[in-house]
Amino acid sequence: MKELNIGVVGAKFAGDFHVKTWKRITGARIVAVADIDNAARKEFIEQHGIPKGYEDYRKLIEDPEVEVVDICVPNFLHAEIAIAALEGGKHVISEKPMATRLEDAEKIVETQIKTGRKYFYAEDWIFAPALRRAEGILKEGGIGKPLYSRGKESHGGSHSPFAQKLKFCGGGSMIHLGVHPTGFFYHLFGMPVSVTGSCSGGGNRNLNHPEFEGEDWALGILTYQDETRVVVEGNYVTRGGMDDTVEIYGSEGLIKVDLTFGNPLSVFSAKGYSYAVEKADFTMGWTRPAVDEHLSLGYKDELEHFLRCITEGVEQEKGTRAEDGYDILRIIDAIYRSNREGKRITF
Repeated sequence: MKELNIGVVGAKFAGDFHVKTWKRITGARIVAVADIDNAARKEFIEQHGIPKGYEDYRKLIEDPEVEVVDICVPNFLHAEIAIAALEGGKHVISEKPMATRLEDAEKIVETQIKTGRKYFYAEDWIFAPALRRAEGILKEGGIGKPLYSRGKESHGGSHSPFAQKLKFCGGGSMIHLGVHPTGFFYHLFGMPVSVTGSCSGGGNRNLNHPEFEGEDWALGILTYQDETRVVVEGNYVTRGGMDDTVEIYGSEGLIKVDLTFGNPLSVFSAKGYSYAVEKADFTMGWTRPAVDEHLSLGYKDELEHFLRCITEGVEQEKGTRAEDGYDILRIIDAIYRSNREGKRITF
């Protein structure tokens, strides 16, 4: 396999788990990182042994050694960096969501087509082993015709100011968390014909987080041409750690997937230990610690797929292309519009 040189933009949470995942993949080489925070960047370089660091992401894009730009920064910067990287002749991997505004997402699609570079919308749920197995059972007819599905991502809320301000995030729990089940069901079933949404009001009208400008609870009902329904949810009112679940109800059976707590490991600790699962409040008493989050949530298989698409010409999975990221953002936007206008939004 040809070695691929990767430049990571973002030296915080997402950048850290991307680099840790890249290091597990044969043929991937991290050659540079960019972050405006000098202290974070220097610590990141030292921790991961990265040869070069830049304060300005534009310098990373200009680096001739960098072939792929991996975008791991707050939502409002995704489109700006993606467009600059594509125009700079680089392939792009971007964390979700594609952008915070539809017009910016549309510009990414246009730029990707114009430049001919590859764009990868990084929806990890598509590659989560448990969900891949569920998809296989569904496709072979194991539960008959799918009739109704639901999925959610939830936790107790982010401490990042970028997740709490509308100008940085583009919304609240739906665009930040509900985007995952939305992307997964788009991968399975495609574009719905209509969407109905309901959200908490933001600020003092939230259920539990007045400090969040966006909603801390949101739900969308996606209706398809054959009248099947999908419910997607994102919320910041769940305590006890990240809770990711998917259920698919069919005419001949059903599938239930527990992504974050569905493992055979249980631990009782009187004094607690270092880490159980993302966003867990504490680790005392009985807990269900993650065994390998980067694998179980799909990050390793996702990034490995992107690498093979570039080096071996493998066809991109549905749900990871630029046009897919745009469609997924259209669904999220429709949930918000439906909530504001009090009516179903039809595509």
